Amino acid sequence: MIKVIDNFFTKEIHHKINELMDRPKWRLTGGDKGNRFWHMDNLQTEEYFCDYLFKIIQDKLEINTRVRRIYANGQTVGQNGVPHSDSYDDFSMTFLYYPNLEWKFIWGGHLTFLDIKSDSIDTLKKIRNEMFDNTYFPVKISDSVSYVPNRGVLFPSNIWHYAHSPHRSFTGLRVSLAYKLELI
Repeated sequence: MIKVIDNFFTKEIHHKINELMDRPKWRLTGGDKGNRFWHMDNLQTEEYFCDYLFKIIQDKLEINTRVRRIYANGQTVGQNGVPHSDSYDDFSMTFLYYPNLEWKFIWGGHLTFLDIKSDSIDTLKKIRNEMFDNTYFPVKISDSVSYVPNRGVLFPSNIWHYAHSPHRSFTGLRVSLAYKLELI
């Protein structure tokens, strides 16, 4: 269900994406009120992301989807993601891409998947409430994917997941490019 592909794009494309992630388009609008992190929104309006890269992604992954949304997440030290699912249906996929040019394993930033799936908006709300309101929430970690430059990760959007913030020894921005996709 979780597909990890290293060296996803060519070196030239990897560098171009990294360059585009360095634009002054970041805003502190990601996450929720109690847990903000950096976002670069509305990349689905840019031809490079919505047409050029999307075609490569579809061809390489051999999937037939349409774009719902494209954006980038940026995390600095202490900006841990919160467990969530991106959708509650079986027709949505999330593709994450790691555009940083350099990353040391000791910097962390791993993507963690939980052994939970949302199958409705009610289930999603119930899990979220239980997770945030209870001091005991027994859940198994089903998988963990380390942050590796030029790595792509495809997974069903209804699987709960979150990204760890980078270690304090990393002084930059941990970036993930997110494609929210709908199977057709």
